[in-house]
Amino acid sequence: MKKVGIIGSGNVGANSAFFIAENRTASVTLVDIKEGLSVGKALDILEAGPIRRYDTDIRGENSIEGIRDSDVVVLAAGRVRAPDQSRDELYKDNAPLILHLCEDIKRLAPGAVVINVVEPVDMITLLAQKTLGFDRMRVLGVGGLLSTTRLRYLISNFLGVSSREVTGMVIGPHRPSMVFLQDTIRVSGIPADKLLPPEAMEAIIEEVRKAGDTILQMAQRSTAYYAPSAAVAALVEAIVRDTRKILPVSIRLEGEYEVNGIAVSVPAQIGEKGAERVIPVRMSAREQKEFLAAANELCESLNRVTC
Repeated sequence: MKKVGIIGSGNVGANSAFFIAENRTASVTLVDIKEGLSVGKALDILEAGPIRRYDTDIRGENSIEGIRDSDVVVLAAGRVRAPDQSRDELYKDNAPLILHLCEDIKRLAPGAVVINVVEPVDMITLLAQKTLGFDRMRVLGVGGLLSTTRLRYLISNFLGVSSREVTGMVIGPHRPSMVFLQDTIRVSGIPADKLLPPEAMEAIIEEVRKAGDTILQMAQRSTAYYAPSAAVAALVEAIVRDTRKILPVSIRLEGEYEVNGIAVSVPAQIGEKGAERVIPVRMSAREQKEFLAAANELCESLNRVTC
């Protein structure tokens, strides 16, 4: 069975382990520097197995050595954003830890596919890829996948249908400037704009744009973690089982979509080696303009924090 190492046993790390366990996708090792945290959470997940009917191997380790020889490593450590904290400020808080952890990943799991869920997702994904020196296709962020699942839920909730009937694709930076590919938003194959009034669709899109901030403001001491963990588990499953699913993931672009040198979410075919290829999507003129503007905005943020 493939091995997944999760660095960070907080809400996102532990729930990612739980969802992977339920999917029976791979064995999981949770790692955290806080003594006993990962061991205790691993035990808790294991004890839920008889009721939830899984027997996945879940282990907790107090040392980073626990990720040795992992096929997939999930970066889930670092600080979460405080209310009213900017993404630039959060990057400065989390970047030093990510630099250190990437050195450990290079040493212990040099062949792994790395999934990043640490915020700000796109900026940290790019930092991780540069620091690791891995092929860019092996370092992925969950931004677009997370926004897409939120979109699907909100549309299904509005229409009162199963979320499994709803498809959609959100690309670009994982921030309010994200881009919604309108032609992909469908319910059982029916274009969503034929089922929802324009004002409802606009309200849903606006809610997705600010979803992370909404949860942060409501919870105060906690950011979203169930949906990000579900996105991690879905990406792990696509990698471990080599499904070749097309998923929107943050990846360093080198000319695709007319963007160079930054990580943003685009559709990619996911398999055992990570992103096997970036899928080119013909966007409308408006979507293309929005995408490039959002990419430029992200570049400006990167310049502010790296100069």
